[in-house]
Amino acid sequence: MLRPAYSESPIEPPPSWQALPYGDWLKEQVESGLDEWWPRIFGYHLLKLGPLADTLPTRLCPVPHQFGLAPQRGSVRAELTRLPLQNASIDAALVPFCLEYQQDPHALLRELDRVLISGGHLVLVGFSVLSPLAFGYLWPKRHHQFPWSGRLFTPGRVHDWLSLLGYRVLSHESLAHHTMLWSPEKFPTAQRWLADLAPGLGSVYLIVARKMEAPLTPARQRWHLRRPLVGQPVREAVGRESKPQVAARQHRDTTKG
Repeated sequence: MLRPAYSESPIEPPPSWQALPYGDWLKEQVESGLDEWWPRIFGYHLLKLGPLADTLPTRLCPVPHQFGLAPQRGSVRAELTRLPLQNASIDAALVPFCLEYQQDPHALLRELDRVLISGGHLVLVGFSVLSPLAFGYLWPKRHHQFPWSGRLFTPGRVHDWLSLLGYRVLSHESLAHHTMLWSPEKFPTAQRWLADLAPGLGSVYLIVARKMEAPLTPARQRWHLRRPLVGQPVREAVGRESKPQVAARQHRDTTKG
């Protein structure tokens, strides 16, 4: 049974990449995955949401106005679920490692949906629970350390949330096939082996989705109009047509008599 996405208590997010195990290496992995997509995203305003987004380079993105927003850092400081932005005012949003550390991740997605324009791009980066990262839960002390202190979701669950909001997933990529329990320089062959045999089991997912005008799978019509009935009952119509014939026959009998 899936745990509810809502957390009863607030969750502290990592304040910087260095707060994560091997954060510099992890940042390089995310940068390499994003570089392929930046030239394909256009518009006027790019929102870089969360404490880790502002330091990710986005020079390959042609969007002219790029700004960071986070509670404690960035050019704009505000709560992630209360964005001080107008409806449909943002062309693209980069959201790295935010859903895992939100008390209500659904509220965050709804707020992003509010500020994104139709056709806008949503770039989500997060930790996947279906990955080598899950080995960290075998040590209880790791439960209170980053990234295991957050609520890790499966990429499929995130796909479902986006589908309900009417988004079309353009790309889903798995990155960082590593446990983050030891240095990435150890056992590089094992990492390559895992990436080749199980490419979808990366510890980090990168999802690029586009906001659509309407949901992709509209509700199926469960009722149908019946075919219209004949304007008048058949028996009545036949009877009405036969009356003149009966009257004509009676007239001929009277004449013969």
